[in-house]
Amino acid sequence: MNTQLSELAQPGAISNPNTFAEYLTFIFKEKIENDEVTKIFAKIQIIEKSIAQKDPSADLSLTIGISNKGWSTVFPDVQAPSLLHDFIAMTDGERNFPSTPGDIFVMIKSERMDLNFQAAKYIATALQPVADLIEDIQGFKYLDNRDMIDFVDGTENPKNEARFNAVLVENDSDIHQGGTYLTVQRYVDRQGLWDKQTTEYQEQVIGRTKLDDIELDDDKKPAWAHNNKSKVIIDDQEIKMLRQNRPFGNAMEHGTMFIGFAASPEILDISLKQMIYADENGNYDRLLDFVEAKTGTHYFVPSQALMNTFAD
Repeated sequence: MNTQLSELAQPGAISNPNTFAEYLTFIFKEKIENDEVTKIFAKIQIIEKSIAQKDPSADLSLTIGISNKGWSTVFPDVQAPSLLHDFIAMTDGERNFPSTPGDIFVMIKSERMDLNFQAAKYIATALQPVADLIEDIQGFKYLDNRDMIDFVDGTENPKNEARFNAVLVENDSDIHQGGTYLTVQRYVDRQGLWDKQTTEYQEQVIGRTKLDDIELDDDKKPAWAHNNKSKVIIDDQEIKMLRQNRPFGNAMEHGTMFIGFAASPEILDISLKQMIYADENGNYDRLLDFVEAKTGTHYFVPSQALMNTFAD
């Protein structure tokens, strides 16, 4: 794949996470006019440019995803991406990945929480005539990119050309090239239970050391470690995804927003299935004993070229 494909992508979808993020989930109201949706999406692009200009060093960006259910409302004249489908709920034993509503997903990220909030406020107001805001989660960088259970997150993200290959769609119609598939899940930590575990066991659950973020040797890492069960291997080759996860919450309730981008939703689905379903040896991702998924939705993040048609 040529790196030129990255020029077609929404910039926020292929860049690293920022210090602050805000995640907005909307569902469309009934009986709305497409012309109204088009005007609103054009206005959202103006909102992004206007707020970004206030402090270019803050690196503000908006990344917009559309679900299978919401696609025809946003793009009635554009065929949906070939692999876009609804998130299918998964359950095994006490482990549950729910499928939850969402027609539009907006990830706002920058180095300033106040600019993120201002963008979120204006976007919510702009969409209010056609869509209801059902979730607004504020994420942030915690320590040295750790999650709230104190392990570094995102260590194995691909970089540069490998990232573009892992994330960006190439084999679809021209208008969808440079787009990417996105899975969003909000996990809440069972902090009290996690804190009762020894550091040694916590490291086995994650598959990495806690203090210095070094991957455990194969002879010390259990088959049920998180970085084993979430890894996708096809034909003896690891297929990467880009995780732009961020912690959220406070001392009362906190967790992680899983924000996973991939060139195919199949990669995201395989990873989740490996995590939740016990294999023939009874192994599943033991991290799921200590976190609980509250949401689950698939989206397609359109190419910037397609998003720019609203401005036209």
